[in-house]
Order: sequence, then structure tokens, then C-alpha cells
Amino acid sequence: MKPKENPLELLEKLVKKKSKEKREHECLKDPERSLTDKDDWFIYVPSCFNDCLDIAKTTRSHGKKPEKNEIKKVWTQGSRFSFHRGSILYDTPKAYEKWGDAIKSINYCISILNGTSAEPAARENERICGNVEFSVLSPCRQTKKLTELGTFSLTQDEFIRFLIEGNPEIIVK
Repeated sequence: MKPKENPLELLEKLVKKKSKEKREHECLKDPERSLTDKDDWFIYVPSCFNDCLDIAKTTRSHGKKPEKNEIKKVWTQGSRFSFHRGSILYDTPKAYEKWGDAIKSINYCISILNGTSAEPAARENERICGNVEFSVLSPCRQTKKLTELGTFSLTQDEFIRFLIEGNPEIIVK
């Protein structure tokens, strides 16, 4: 499954969907990306966070005639975003190397302090956007430690947008 060429367009589409609508066949990011692959997102989000992005393999049938339907598991995208306490993200896949080497490549670390899940709109109920409280940290190259730049709160939807494109108002060095 290839990711959507413009993940921000897909994000906008996802947050407007009703819960009864089908999941998207395009994904915000490549769900099978290895630890060495980097995309154009501001923050690197490895595939171990697929659940947080509501990327999952779902069963789909293909074929026009019922007796010829082929059942397959395919990657699909939903909008039940759920980044939660304890999740840590970096801006580079190199962050997962030996720490002494990794710290040389890291510009930003995102540490999730708390989170409530987003839920799609259902019937007359509006979308529940959830919330993510997080710290932004940056490395001190001399001490090889991360220093907190600030703590922020966004909806899950805004947080996904932040992961994709960054935000100069939030990230200030």
C-alpha cells in the first residue's frame, strides 16, 4: 500500500468522515516502512505507531461475482487517532541507533504526556477530536541529553498535522 502523496489532503478527508463510512484504501504513511526509511513528514513515525494513526489491515473482498470473490487483507486508514502517554517520536530514523551516534542526528523528540482518542462523527454527534499533551525536546550535544523546549496541547487531528508539517509557532529553538 502506497501512502497518500499529500497526507494533509487525506487527513482533511478523514476528519470529515462519518463512522459508518468505509475506511480509506490510501494511508497517511507507508504502513510497512522499515526503521531506515524516511518520508517527508516533519517527525519520523515508525510503523510501530500504525495503531495510533488508525492504520490497520482489514479484510476486503475483490471480484464482481459473489462466488469469485477473493478475500484479502489490505492496509486501510481510519480516523480514530490515539497517541497516548509514553509514546516517544523523533524527527529521524537515526534516533534508533546507538544513543551516542543517534544524538548527533536528532533535532527534535516528541514525548507524549497524555492523550485521549479521536472518534469519527456518528449520526447527529460531531467528531470527537481527542487531545494530546506532549513535550518537545531537543538534544544538548555536549551532555548527550534531551532538554525540554516546552509542553503543548493539541487535538489528535492537530497533532497528526503537526507530525506531518511541523509548526514554527510550537517549535522554536
